[in-house]
Amino acid sequence: MWEKEERGERIMNNGYISESLAISSSIDAAVIVALISGAIAIISVMVNSIVSYRTKRMEHDHSEAREARLERREIQEKMIDPYSKLVSLISELFSLITQEKAMNDKELLKRIKEFNIAVILYGSNEVISKWGDYRINAASPNHKEILLKLEEVLYEIREDLGFHKKDMGRGNILNLFINDVENLGE
Repeated sequence: MWEKEERGERIMNNGYISESLAISSSIDAAVIVALISGAIAIISVMVNSIVSYRTKRMEHDHSEAREARLERREIQEKMIDPYSKLVSLISELFSLITQEKAMNDKELLKRIKEFNIAVILYGSNEVISKWGDYRINAASPNHKEILLKLEEVLYEIREDLGFHKKDMGRGNILNLFINDVENLGE
């Protein structure tokens, strides 16, 4: 008897499944279409929100990058005059050396002091570092090494202004001032 009851329960359980399937198959097609449309609408809103967030984030990032470039450009523009004055001073000194003349020490110190102030205010850390290194080594008896240190300063100045050292090596800038850089110190 228990077997029959168990079988009956089994049949009833199977009956519930059959009834559920019958009910679900009788759901109106309009309801199914409404459910699918609702799901699509929810997914569309989510995708639209994600795309909108990412677009705003990209615009914000581009805006920040643009502002940083503008600030960098403003600093570069402020440094053009002091950097030009230093290069003019170097050119003038080399010209005086070839004429076997000297610049007035007071004038030289004044121009270097002006450059120091400008480079402290607006120069990149690399230019300040190279300039300081040059100044420390300027009293060295090794003239070639002093000139190469000066050239490093000039390369950093160019880098600071947005020019890269690519394809340039030791002596390339010094060749503009000195005819035989490779023979210095020999």
